[in-house]
Amino acid sequence: MESFICLGIGACIVAMGIYQIVSGNPRLLHSYHYATTPASELPALARETGVGLVACGIGCMLITPEMLPTWCLGLGIALMVLSVAGTIVSIVRHNGGLITGGEMGFLSSMAPGTRLAVCGIIGAALSLIGIGPGIYMIATGDVSMLHSYHYAGVAAADLPRLATCEGVAMIFLGISIFMCLIATAGFAGGRPFKRWPRALVICGMLLFCASMAALLLFIPYFGGSLNP
Repeated sequence: MESFICLGIGACIVAMGIYQIVSGNPRLLHSYHYATTPASELPALARETGVGLVACGIGCMLITPEMLPTWCLGLGIALMVLSVAGTIVSIVRHNGGLITGGEMGFLSSMAPGTRLAVCGIIGAALSLIGIGPGIYMIATGDVSMLHSYHYAGVAAADLPRLATCEGVAMIFLGISIFMCLIATAGFAGGRPFKRWPRALVICGMLLFCASMAALLLFIPYFGGSLNP
């Protein structure tokens, strides 16, 4: 049943991606993901995010438990993480922000310094989601913040090492979130976009991808399971 669920969800995501690639219409995205995208860039946004959806769907199908070789799990996770990151970068590049109009439109009306301060405070708060637990796991060697099936098969001697590796990955995940929020302050200023937010969001997303991949891959590496 788990395998059929993964395959079914993956197939649906692939179908959505193919629709966007063929139609050039981004309406399957939330409206605030293309609210400020120039009309001339909408087809490109649709096709780029469509490719991301196809890759994400294939990745979902590759992680089907007990049906494929173990190496497919790593490939599936990498595809899912990279496709999500690529989709976010595409939206930010064309739309000027991940969420514009409505919920986050207030940033555009702020002075640059105020906007940077607000995004910095929000980014710092959100980064604690990863940094706080990461520091705790490294300091204590305690893996109980993970799901029990993540470490059920890990040897007792390896639990502190798993905690350290997961903790470091979580810290870098938090840092990547902070970087992306700071970049949002630059994008919210409108077009033409400056170079620094472009560079920062790329670095942030690459770090986000690497951190997510590490979080997932360290678990099977030490003998744990990603499936309940």
